[in-house]
Amino acid sequence: MPGSDPKRRQGRAHPAAGRYDAPGDAPLTAPSLELQVPFVFDEALARRLVRREVNPKEAFTVRSDTGAYFRATLKELGTEGGVAIPYERMPRSPESTVEITLACAVLARQRMIFVVQKATELGVARIVPLLSEHAVPPLGLEHEKAHAWPGQVIRAAKQCRRSSLPELLAPMPFDVFLASPAAGADLSLFLDDRSQGAPAPTGAPGRIILLAGPEGGFSDAEREKLKGRAFPWVLGGRVLRAETAVLAGLTAVHLVWGDFRSDRG
Repeated sequence: MPGSDPKRRQGRAHPAAGRYDAPGDAPLTAPSLELQVPFVFDEALARRLVRREVNPKEAFTVRSDTGAYFRATLKELGTEGGVAIPYERMPRSPESTVEITLACAVLARQRMIFVVQKATELGVARIVPLLSEHAVPPLGLEHEKAHAWPGQVIRAAKQCRRSSLPELLAPMPFDVFLASPAAGADLSLFLDDRSQGAPAPTGAPGRIILLAGPEGGFSDAEREKLKGRAFPWVLGGRVLRAETAVLAGLTAVHLVWGDFRSDRG
């Protein structure tokens, strides 16, 4: 798939980009869509459909120039373009109302596959696998089937009817992430069960980072580095499995600031 390069080799300290990562892709768009009226699309859109593994007679989600989203059936697909027919206007946008970056420590026993799937379904814009102190080390990524993560993004987006694809970054050390452009946001949170509970920050952030640690959480040294950078967020009094905490955290983000807010209707 785009971004893959089998000639690159995994390094000991920094996994090779292109094997475990994949670029994001904006929603598919087409002008002046009308129900049951076929539309012709160009080579660029055809390539994007191929990346999404959409085959003739299958459906995909496309946005019109009015901002409305439609489900369309792919009728023809070739190297220079194709034809599709919109058959359903979606009642609401399948895209998230807030830009969420999930920075999650790489989990063992292939649970990161589950996290990548569900984060995509929950509308994140970006997934950053973190190499933290207690996470799977770089040399363990092959065992955890990290090469399967990009494909999981595509299949999860297809299943949940997203029109966009989230960006999947190559696994990176905790400190490298904190110093990277990906760490910029209006609000940064890290899931924590060792702090006193506090109300969620107020406001209407457009870009949110949710950091989730491995089993046992982030180390003391990592927690110290997060002071003043990220708000420690306590989700109840139970100790959750790491993958459960990710799902609960993303859901809570949507409830407070995103898609699930009651005032969004």
